[in-house]
Amino acid sequence: MSLDPTFALRSAGAPAASRARGTVRRLLVAGAVGRLGEAILNEALARGGYDEVVALSEGEASMNLGLRGLALAPVTGLPSLADVVIAQTLDPLAPGARSFHGRDAPFALVEPAGMPRIAAAAAAAGARRLVLVHPLPAWQQMSGLHLGLTGEAELEMARLSFEAVTVLRPVAMAASTGGNWLQRVAGVYLSLQMLMMPRSVPTLTSVQIARVAVDALRGDETGIRILGAAQIDERHRARGALTE
Repeated sequence: MSLDPTFALRSAGAPAASRARGTVRRLLVAGAVGRLGEAILNEALARGGYDEVVALSEGEASMNLGLRGLALAPVTGLPSLADVVIAQTLDPLAPGARSFHGRDAPFALVEPAGMPRIAAAAAAAGARRLVLVHPLPAWQQMSGLHLGLTGEAELEMARLSFEAVTVLRPVAMAASTGGNWLQRVAGVYLSLQMLMMPRSVPTLTSVQIARVAVDALRGDETGIRILGAAQIDERHRARGALTE
């Protein structure tokens, strides 16, 4: 198994978590695959302030990955948790759903139907904050409908015992031109949407989304918040202004 060496470097330089003696603050990252998943892991390890970041595994695998502060656990065997990030993979069969270099092979993909089970298991393990990264196509970002909970899965997760639930809705990027004919047609359609997308709906990099996600975990806000692409961009810009 080969993992990104930057994980080790970022983990080594991560700030120590402030905690009471005998307690371990853990973050679960579900969907640690592809560019976004890798960016969330990097951010959480570098500045999340957790004693350990746990990546959700495929199957029943549970192990220490050999990097300080990074472990692997299945949904049926989660350790005690402080928080959880769930990053949804829109199309797990599409090219690019996983990193091409195979570093994320041990980590679980997250499909919409599986999100409530993961969230419920995390809540049962003690997680108090949930950040859900749920990309939506450009055309759905142009109305106000994306700023509310959508679908039974999100409603089910919002009813769990979390103190804070933050839903991030970046723009779903176009798929690769590879794949079967249906995936290629969908990719062309999404590409056309991106070309017609107004400036009010910004595109965001995986690193920018990951930074806002980790900031949401570190904040003291409670309740439910829905952030579309424009709101994510605003938070990231405000974050940059504070650090200048």
